[in-house]
Amino acid sequence: MTGYAQDMQDLPKARPAAACAAMALAVTACGNPAPLEDEQLATVGTNGSVGQVELRNVYVQRPLDGAYQTGEDARVLLTMVNSAERPDRLAEVTSGYAEKAMMRWDRNCDGTAEQVEAIPLTAGGTVPAPDGKAVTGHLPYHVELVSFDRKVRAGTTVPVTFAFERAGQTTLDVKVQPVHPADQQPRRACT
Repeated sequence: MTGYAQDMQDLPKARPAAACAAMALAVTACGNPAPLEDEQLATVGTNGSVGQVELRNVYVQRPLDGAYQTGEDARVLLTMVNSAERPDRLAEVTSGYAEKAMMRWDRNCDGTAEQVEAIPLTAGGTVPAPDGKAVTGHLPYHVELVSFDRKVRAGTTVPVTFAFERAGQTTLDVKVQPVHPADQQPRRACT
């Protein structure tokens, strides 16, 4: 067979390949991507909310030797976003696993996070940046859990309660980062 007859005979064989190519093009074509669900977001830590305050990627920094021992301290890193029309503030943090929790904020963006009574949240925003400073890398605030009352292993969770002046309070099971061979010290938050 030659010519048109051969082409017609080959047509059914070509259709599946053409259909697959068209489907692949449709799947990878431009358009509005499907929104990600919370469980699809790749974060190290725990996500939660209370009132109109979102707590995102809340985690205890990994212990360098695989576990925090009784009496040791640890940093809790997190992102807080206030979607309310009025400012709010993180007024208190507690944990049943630690003697106390201290809020720290690098208000002057000098690399030293001082202990503060509360961490402010702007209306429709997050923690205010120091005047004239750009915030990059890690955020200039954190919570320090002081004196664990038990051994806390990497890869487990620690209950931490966050109390806001207006939004209310919530308790999250905060993840303790697992140990990773590429561990490195965090960068300074301000430039």
